[in-house]
Amino acid sequence: MLIFLFGADSFRTQEKLSELKNQYLSKNSSGTDLSILEYGETGAMKTLAEILSAQGLFSSKQLVTVKNVMTKGSTEQQKELLVFLKSQTELKNDADSIVIFFEAGAPKKNGALYKFLFTQAKKQEFALLEGITLANWALALTKKLSPETTFSKSALNLLLVATGNDLHILNNEITKLVSYKTSGTINDEDIATLVKSKVDSTMFETIEALSSGNKSRALQLLHEQIAKGEDVFYILSMYTYQIRTLLKIGDFYWQGMSSAPQIAQASGIHPYVVQKSLSQIRNLSEDKTKQMLRDLAEIDMNAKTGKVDPLLALDTFIVSL
Repeated sequence: MLIFLFGADSFRTQEKLSELKNQYLSKNSSGTDLSILEYGETGAMKTLAEILSAQGLFSSKQLVTVKNVMTKGSTEQQKELLVFLKSQTELKNDADSIVIFFEAGAPKKNGALYKFLFTQAKKQEFALLEGITLANWALALTKKLSPETTFSKSALNLLLVATGNDLHILNNEITKLVSYKTSGTINDEDIATLVKSKVDSTMFETIEALSSGNKSRALQLLHEQIAKGEDVFYILSMYTYQIRTLLKIGDFYWQGMSSAPQIAQASGIHPYVVQKSLSQIRNLSEDKTKQMLRDLAEIDMNAKTGKVDPLLALDTFIVSL
């Protein structure tokens, strides 16, 4: 059986993977028939063919997780895997051999391996949550962790502004908040005390400098953050988050909608963030904003695979704007 899990929301993708693994173990408790084939890791790797051919001593069943072949594997590795899958026509309906293809991110949809799995596997895509669906997810998690605890409406809005839709961060912050509060209503003061904002004033100022073409100021702010001990990958993720937010707001602004409250209602983005971002949007074109997002995605991929130094790549990104 082929299963394909992918999407920009890596938190829920990982949750689904864990759920499937636990379901399998509940029926096959030995755990000796579990295998992981992870691309992008150093050292020698077995192929999927080798793993499937090595049946367990006490079980004819197998669960193999193939991780990040499309986002971290080479073109040659993807081609080799696709050739094998096409030769194993019985694998699609084999209930004893389950192969889960897991991508911690959104793979390119024009790739041959992606197209094959999209049509041949049982698939589930996990897009980033927005607006009311994001708020409902946060409330459901809160109730699950602490049935006696809830959020005031304004506190929930402040939390979502601080974390964005990164569920890894949101999960950590809610866990921290319910442990602190234990029961009752989480209020604005609790958020201000405990939650670190995803987009702080320095980040807004940096993006303002980038959008207005003030490269020297953007470089200065970047290196000030590094000097304060901020992780470069955290900074990169913040750049990406804020540019993506600008693009969402820009989708409405470039179509003629200039009112912050209207854009906030239409986009599901907090009015405070919309108001702060509009001055930046006015200095950017749609094409330039999209190119900035593509450039940051490329930096992220190349940095995580060791192809570039992330700080040097961010310096180059700023200078090239």
